[in-house]
Amino acid sequence: MELRQLRYFVAVAEARHFGRAARRLQIAAPSLSQQIQALERDLHVTLFKRSPRSVVLTPAGEVLLEHAHVLLARAERARNEVRCADGRHRHLTLRIAPAVEHVLDEPLRHLSGPVFGLEVSIATSTDSDAVLAVREERIDAAIVWIRSARDHDLAGTILRQVPIYLALPAGHRLAVREAVRVADLAAETIVMFPRDLFLGIWDHIIGHLLPAGRSRPDQVLTQPDLINAPEALLRSVAAGHGVAPVAPAMTEHLPVPGIVIRPLAPPLPRARPPRTPERRHPARRHRRVGAGGQAAPTPKSLTSTPTPPRRPTQPSAPNAQGFCR
Repeated sequence: MELRQLRYFVAVAEARHFGRAARRLQIAAPSLSQQIQALERDLHVTLFKRSPRSVVLTPAGEVLLEHAHVLLARAERARNEVRCADGRHRHLTLRIAPAVEHVLDEPLRHLSGPVFGLEVSIATSTDSDAVLAVREERIDAAIVWIRSARDHDLAGTILRQVPIYLALPAGHRLAVREAVRVADLAAETIVMFPRDLFLGIWDHIIGHLLPAGRSRPDQVLTQPDLINAPEALLRSVAAGHGVAPVAPAMTEHLPVPGIVIRPLAPPLPRARPPRTPERRHPARRHRRVGAGGQAAPTPKSLTSTPTPPRRPTQPSAPNAQGFCR
């Protein structure tokens, strides 16, 4: 069992699709499939239940995923400590929520190379997992759609305001309108990802589309396979399962036939991030959560620029956030 195979395995587990994982890893899908098969042969287990549209972890795969995260984190920490020993190398680990790359594609491309003398590693995970990784100091920072109120103890900043529109089946009664009134959604089924994995953005959107007292218990259709596969949400809409809130940039990168995109009236209001109290502990100040998916017109560039950590004057081990002191 090799670390490379574990990275490939985690990528497939997060994307739930070999093709998407291969694109994310920038390797050929057949090569990725062969590596996963080799890992399965080595472990004498089946890690995924495969279907033409998606893959699902088996019980053995679920167990390996837990260990893989730990092993890869330890390997990364060992790598950082070794490279920090000569005082020249620093590393930044970043988690981003699914589809954030479609909204922040240009800034994320810039991060793929050296930034302020840092080597940057980017991985995809749900909002909840990303925030937990920051809290447990397994990563340096995370970009989520909207952080929830319960994460007020983590430092954060808004990176970009993103408009949220509504995706509808092409033949839907509301598709002929220039904008969809929120009041007209009372009889519609809203297709969404599971709330517990994207708490902040889920509550913000559903609170606007289905105000208290105007919704049915079964009005929100949550599907686990939508977690890391935004195009699966669009296909669900095209199949007539309901309507779904989406960022226009997502539909531009993931064109799915049979749907139309319309703005909301009134539009989704700006989400105000929870106030972050001042922290004296230096480690707490470095633990950051960026919000990448708020609702409003999109500016041309990021609203904030990260401040590079000071270059170390002598070799030392990395601190809890991965930077050399």
